Amino acid sequence: MISFKTYPILWIVLFCFGFPSGVFGQYIQKETVGGTTYAVIYSEGLAGAAQWGPGVKMMRNGTTIRHQFSKGNGGNLSVNDRIPFRFIVAPTDVENNNKNWMAVQGVNDGGQNQNPDFTTTANTGCRWYGTAGAPGAGRQWRVPTQRELQLMWMFREPIGLIYKDKPMEESGKTKRYWTSTEKGTDQAWFFDFTPGIPYCDTQAKSTANGMVRCVSDY
Repeated sequence: MISFKTYPILWIVLFCFGFPSGVFGQYIQKETVGGTTYAVIYSEGLAGAAQWGPGVKMMRNGTTIRHQFSKGNGGNLSVNDRIPFRFIVAPTDVENNNKNWMAVQGVNDGGQNQNPDFTTTANTGCRWYGTAGAPGAGRQWRVPTQRELQLMWMFREPIGLIYKDKPMEESGKTKRYWTSTEKGTDQAWFFDFTPGIPYCDTQAKSTANGMVRCVSDY
């Protein structure tokens, strides 16, 4: 059984990176799915060219499909081009500004290439989050794309209302969240959730100063 409550949002000027055209149609709901309460972001009000329809797979082999800002790695789907029809935001963070990009993905490679797939896995990050005994057990979780994480920042206040004990933005603290979106062979995008003025940029995938708020396809 699914129950939900809808939260409004005050739209702001976007300064980090742009959304696809026709972007202003998202909303967030508090839903109970399989006995667990989640924050679920929807993009169903967007034009078709701005959203991935239900059933489009964002994951392969336990991670978000590898991609750059505006293309897929190799012949991969360019998953950052659009926003999924809906996705679940995890109730808690994984780690605390202390992990590199590979660790939050749950892999041991990819830091020096832009291959279509990872070759070795690790029981860390979003891969670990869905395992038995972990906070997200029972679902598959992945690192959000750049566009998904920007949406999560825009909905940071209702996310904080839904997850009152584990908000994404906290007073007096900068939280550096990794995205799954790569830049070239050795860089990846991150987004700092800082009260006041947030910040986004790229840095070396090997830099161990980030964390992740995983998402799950739904």
